[in-house]
Amino acid sequence: MNYLLQIGFDNSHRLSRKEYFFEYRGVRFKLVQRNPRKWSDALLTIIPDMDGTAEELAFARAAEYLSALAWQNYSTVAFWQSGTCSWSGELSLDEAKPFMSTPPRIPSSGIVLGYDLTRIPHVETDEQRKALALFREAHASNNDYLSFLFYWQVLEVKGRRPEDVVDKTRRKDRSRVRLPKSDIDDLPLAGQTLGHYLLDDCRHAIAHIRRKPGKKTLDLDKAAERIRLTHSVWVIKAFAEYYIRENLGLSNQLCLCRQRRNDFPTFVDSQTMRRSQFKQAYPSARLIRRFIRRQ
Repeated sequence: MNYLLQIGFDNSHRLSRKEYFFEYRGVRFKLVQRNPRKWSDALLTIIPDMDGTAEELAFARAAEYLSALAWQNYSTVAFWQSGTCSWSGELSLDEAKPFMSTPPRIPSSGIVLGYDLTRIPHVETDEQRKALALFREAHASNNDYLSFLFYWQVLEVKGRRPEDVVDKTRRKDRSRVRLPKSDIDDLPLAGQTLGHYLLDDCRHAIAHIRRKPGKKTLDLDKAAERIRLTHSVWVIKAFAEYYIRENLGLSNQLCLCRQRRNDFPTFVDSQTMRRSQFKQAYPSARLIRRFIRRQ
């Protein structure tokens, strides 16, 4: 007896189709978009004989894929395991439908339409995977304190001190950090380097409620303190983006393709796509809109 695994997820940037099929790193999924104001979306995959190892692998692949999707579309994505149900070996993934309905979990900030499932970043190292997972969780959180800690940890995945990464980047490559100068000017650095301020007045202040005299402490009930942390999150987020893009080298992409019309869509790298004459599995939203305008 096989089992159908459902992974629930929220995605703030809506894709152009209701359903997609794709294979990501050896695991086949069916993605089902639902009414985002009522229910969360679903990733479905078939697990053989309730194999715990296969279930863990499928969940890990889904998590990695959702991290890549969130990065590609700059969307807010949260996910969780909804559950499993028995699934006859005679039934295909095409026949699978979500069997659990849960309300959305991410904070509502409006719905953005018209995104594609054609390309995602190619996660090639475990450091990239961990950094994208941290970035995904930070971006999906509605709590600035938690977001700051996750963005800060992005800068730690290669073992360097984040404050040194920030200060070195400001000295040598600040023009490539996508951050308005005014966002840093608004921070109360008080003579500190930006890296030391983010470490001592933000990271340590969040992590340690009791501090030595003279050290910055947080007062969660002061509006000015909450505003300061919000501005600090904007800054550390920009450095986390830069770090993933430049220091971790997340520059290659995977394309969702198939060689023949009835083939199961799979994510392949650009070299494989050219060498094996793959074609894009689904038309992009831009092409769909262009087709509609011509009718």
